Amino acid sequence: MSDKKKYVITSITLGFIAASSAALIAVTNLVTRDKIRESEQQRIVKGIQSIFTECESFKENELVNSYKYVMTAYRVVDKNDAELGYAFQTIGSNQYGKISLIVGYENAISTASFKGVYVVVDEQTYASTLEDNYISQLPDILEDVNCGATYGAKLVREMIKEAGKAAEDIWN
Repeated sequence: MSDKKKYVITSITLGFIAASSAALIAVTNLVTRDKIRESEQQRIVKGIQSIFTECESFKENELVNSYKYVMTAYRVVDKNDAELGYAFQTIGSNQYGKISLIVGYENAISTASFKGVYVVVDEQTYASTLEDNYISQLPDILEDVNCGATYGAKLVREMIKEAGKAAEDIWN
């Protein structure tokens, strides 16, 4: 009888700790989710403005196709309302974490021309290696990736290439 009582008390105690922890996580999420979303939106604006330095404004553009990584397209214009290009918000993940990029393309003669990339969120395990050794080396990794933090670099490469396809789809 004594052992059963210990098991019941232990189970209730552990259940209480688990329920309290879940409640604390839920409250923290309620308090921080809007701030996190707002911060991400600010990073998107900063990313578009860093890629397109002449950017006066941008507007979300409807995508005609569904893509694996490209979530949102933004038509970027200058102060004269002339189109500078498109910025694409891409989101991808692999076994090493999530990454979100703003990828810019401008309309060159009959093709989309890569303009630049900005990291919005990098939750990759080897984030600093990815950013320092690969993303900073763009556009070199667009051709081949064969060493180091290759899983993240390959993911970035695929995201950038798909954004280029989305740009060509828009302009063609």
